[in-house]
Amino acid sequence: MYLLVYVDNIILVSSSSSAADLLIQSLRSEFAVKDLGPLRYFLGLEVSPVFEGLSLMQKKYALDLLRRVGMLKCTPVSTPMAATEKLSCSDGDLLSAEDATRYRSIVGGLQYLLVTRPDLSYEVNKVCQYMQSPHSPHWDVVKRILRYC
Repeated sequence: MYLLVYVDNIILVSSSSSAADLLIQSLRSEFAVKDLGPLRYFLGLEVSPVFEGLSLMQKKYALDLLRRVGMLKCTPVSTPMAATEKLSCSDGDLLSAEDATRYRSIVGGLQYLLVTRPDLSYEVNKVCQYMQSPHSPHWDVVKRILRYC
């Protein structure tokens, strides 16, 4: 049995419905509990039951990231970063304060996307290294990662 608690939300996953029911009854005796039924969406994670478990996806979350950047109709790419990409802390133009804030916000969103997209770990880690002082080439790589999503 697994119990995930996030602030005032609880997800209960169990292979035993009787054990789950017993725990829910115990919680109800101490707290006001509202059962929202089968889990479908939680903190940006789309949850679907599959044979022997649950499938987690973040398609809606990835689309929301693309929407925030205005890239919903972008052309997809086959790789998240060019193999020859060399990033440095001084190349290109320094982003404005507003654009730097947007950069940090989108990169933070990409970090959360790694829950279901570990294939992006290397590229997201690279752009995270420039959070303090992002430049235009760093933003270009972020946009390429988004096009790959």
